[in-house]
Amino acid sequence: MGTIESNSATDGMDVYRIRVKGQLDPSWSDWLGGFTILPQGDDSTLLVGPIVDQAALQGILNKLYGMNLNLLSLERANDRES
Repeated sequence: MGTIESNSATDGMDVYRIRVKGQLDPSWSDWLGGFTILPQGDDSTLLVGPIVDQAALQGILNKLYGMNLNLLSLERANDRES
């Protein structure tokens, strides 16, 4: 599985892992806010990337909904202090 390293572009952002049903082509990365797209062997796709706030998260979820993708899981991958 790929990792997202902290850098000046992602500092202050939470990294999320979103798993959807089906195989999503990595070419959708830019349209999905630069998320890393990792097709899995179990007919699912893992999307990993930084999200600046809850509004941005809702935007990504709305895009996935618009693509008729079934959400399997959503988790914040890092714990940062507020």
